[in-house]
Amino acid sequence: MHASTEPSDPQQFAVDVHYRPDAVVVSVAGEVDAITAPELRRVLDEVLREPPAVVVVDLRGVALLASAGLAALIAAHDQAVPETRLRIVATDTTPAMRSVQLTGLGDLLVVHPTLDQALAAR
Repeated sequence: MHASTEPSDPQQFAVDVHYRPDAVVVSVAGEVDAITAPELRRVLDEVLREPPAVVVVDLRGVALLASAGLAALIAAHDQAVPETRLRIVATDTTPAMRSVQLTGLGDLLVVHPTLDQALAAR
């Protein structure tokens, strides 16, 4: 599956799904808010329907992660456990990571600064 909307500007929402032998990578870009979070949730639901061992949600391209986006990540985490290891990619300087830190979700979500580190983690 490959779901995508190519962003023409940094605020436009896009989600891409890439199936790898070792994981499913969901790359998100743009603003994840009350309007776009349901699409992210739908994609994550579909990915988790037949639980892969690892799902990585790459948020490095996210310009805004609002409460609805955080709720989508929490719901995916709850759906994934215990069959799937859900990992988040966000650097300390990304807006998504600031939202995760401000809400204390860093204690719930496993966050890595790079895609390679998220994929290599066990």
